[in-house]
Amino acid sequence: MMKLCFLTHKYAHKIVVTIFITLLSVSAQAANHQLTNQQIQAIIDSPDRPSEDAQRDAARRPQKVLGFSGVASGDTVLDLLGGSGWYTELFSKAVGNEGKVYLQNDDVYWKFAEKEIEKRTADNRLQNVVRLDNVAIADIDVADNSVDIVIIALAYHDLFFTETARDGKIVKIRDDVVDHHKALANIKRILKDEGSVIVIDHNALAGSGYNAANTLHRIDANIVKHQFTEAGFTLIEQAFYLQNPEDDLKVMVFDPSIRGKTDRFIYKFSK
Repeated sequence: MMKLCFLTHKYAHKIVVTIFITLLSVSAQAANHQLTNQQIQAIIDSPDRPSEDAQRDAARRPQKVLGFSGVASGDTVLDLLGGSGWYTELFSKAVGNEGKVYLQNDDVYWKFAEKEIEKRTADNRLQNVVRLDNVAIADIDVADNSVDIVIIALAYHDLFFTETARDGKIVKIRDDVVDHHKALANIKRILKDEGSVIVIDHNALAGSGYNAANTLHRIDANIVKHQFTEAGFTLIEQAFYLQNPEDDLKVMVFDPSIRGKTDRFIYKFSK
């Protein structure tokens, strides 16, 4: 009888452990459930989303971009050079209470975005957002292998944006281009092994170099592919939702004739 009781207790313990592990697995899966199109649309249509954000939806097609990113509830997202936080707002709702979004802006972006960021995050309205204000990409202090998705939208070209013409004068924006080697090395360190980097930017003519960043706020897509590949990333997917064959790639992106309608590339990289 004692032997039978011992065996019963032994197997009961195994059953409890098995159930516990199963529950943990189910919980982990629930916490990282990739969002459906319906869930993404509900986020876009959220009544507490700023109305000025929604005005850009037609030009930016957030449902397609969020779907392409593969964002899941519980994810950790890093919005690089996120400006006022347009994408941060969407990803904040997408990852939910169990997730986290880092909103990073370097010293140049912070000067332009500070007021809008303060407004967007006032009264802790985006509770899962951690701001990285006035921090260079290479100096982001986030744990190794901790981020599921890195997004840099309409901003990679600004790593090479150093000066602009204003009132007939050349105004210095940066002393030099950002060291993309250091920036990409830090992104790679932060990204999980199964994570991805989403890059969206205004396309420039092939061979235009960094000059397009200064004069047109564009970048040759080949530069992006080369720099990421050189840094150890692999281009795994490309989307074409934001293509515009009528854009001749020669006009400043803020020109009224093309603003919001530029030809844009969308890349997904893994490490």
